[in-house]
Amino acid sequence: STYAKALGNGFPIAAIGGRKEMLLKLAPGQVFHGGTYSGNASSTAAADATLELIQSGEVFGKIRRVGRIIQDGVREICSRHGVAVRINGAPGMFGVCFTDQQPKDWRELLAQGNWDLSEKVYAYMVAHGVMPEPRGLEPFFLSASHSASDAEETLQRFEEGLTLALA
Repeated sequence: STYAKALGNGFPIAAIGGRKEMLLKLAPGQVFHGGTYSGNASSTAAADATLELIQSGEVFGKIRRVGRIIQDGVREICSRHGVAVRINGAPGMFGVCFTDQQPKDWRELLAQGNWDLSEKVYAYMVAHGVMPEPRGLEPFFLSASHSASDAEETLQRFEEGLTLALA
């Protein structure tokens, strides 16, 4: 198994795992393994802190709470503006699609979504300090660093962008 990205919460790190007899071939030496950041102290400390936070059991609950604030807020904002929206995914990683359809797969999503509206809303958000993927094709990704106030700012920028795009 391989792990990267989330292991260091943004710091450059990766790890591998597997059966003991296979991993013993790496150390002390039948198989060479090296990397640019191998043994990097900052990345290792970041991974250690990340794993401690995850093991505390608090991280995923916080991510779910913050994600639900955004999901519920987007639904409510779109309802107020008369815009159809579908939100798919878990609170920590979800997609927003302006459509009244329920796409079954990626092809239907691309065909049914109002991507012009998405691009306008997200371009506004990016220009004002909130960083979704600018075309709206990728999901929102939340981390333990996101707070309820970040969610409120996201919703404020989302509504401002939507209002401007609909004008």
